[in-house]
Amino acid sequence: MMDLESSTRLLRACVESMGSQLAEPEQAALLGWWEGERRRSARLSRALFALPCLDAEQAILSHPAHHHRWYQQLASEVSIEEFAAFLLENQAFPAFLPLVERTLAAQITDAGRAAMLRNIEDERLPVPHAALMRRLFQAVKARARCDLPLECYPSLVDRTLVFYYGYYRDPWHLVGSLFATEVMSTHRMKHMARGLTRLGIEPGDLEFIRIHLLCDDGHARDWHDGVIAPSLQRSPALRRPIAEGIASCLETSVRYLDDLSRRADERRLGALRTP
Repeated sequence: MMDLESSTRLLRACVESMGSQLAEPEQAALLGWWEGERRRSARLSRALFALPCLDAEQAILSHPAHHHRWYQQLASEVSIEEFAAFLLENQAFPAFLPLVERTLAAQITDAGRAAMLRNIEDERLPVPHAALMRRLFQAVKARARCDLPLECYPSLVDRTLVFYYGYYRDPWHLVGSLFATEVMSTHRMKHMARGLTRLGIEPGDLEFIRIHLLCDDGHARDWHDGVIAPSLQRSPALRRPIAEGIASCLETSVRYLDDLSRRADERRLGALRTP
């Protein structure tokens, strides 16, 4: 298992190299990181691999990463500082559009290309979603204190590196991770919206969430029916990287969410003990 300093350095290199290629040492480091992560998610990968047509939506919805306690904490408990830290500590997470464009380049069927093009188009309507995300982040950051501490810890790095691994090493692994992310999106967004509204964020700054609540369920089904199913018919060998992408996304996510939830509980307990 890679230590935190090494994995953080690898993550920084992945961020800086987006749009190009990683240097050879970082490519090797990313592959080494993945070998460890692959072992950790192997049991779930095998279960997903066995599903007919790799129709994994119900498996994703029943995974602890989906209905995690952290989302209820976001909705009803955390402070604006905690919410801001949650958003801002994820700044190294890759932008969604380059990830989808990476999967588009790998498509082997007309249905897959059409589905990816629809997804890319949706990311630009009614305005680019990256701009709406920045607006949301800025609104939350503006309400939090200016000296907000941000931490880097293993589960956060692992959760993020899953997507960089797919981007740099295997776009079909990325297909699986993005599919899982889309399936879980609606539940996540609903609870984020409740929490941000509770904390006084203006409706106009929540446009990113409103748009994704309208479209992500359809996107998830499009990923399976338009990309995964027809691609597996054409090339059954793609089943393994897609299953591994789903599994590693879920398993790293639940470890990360466990850490977020535990840290929130510790802060509450510390506040109660403070005279």
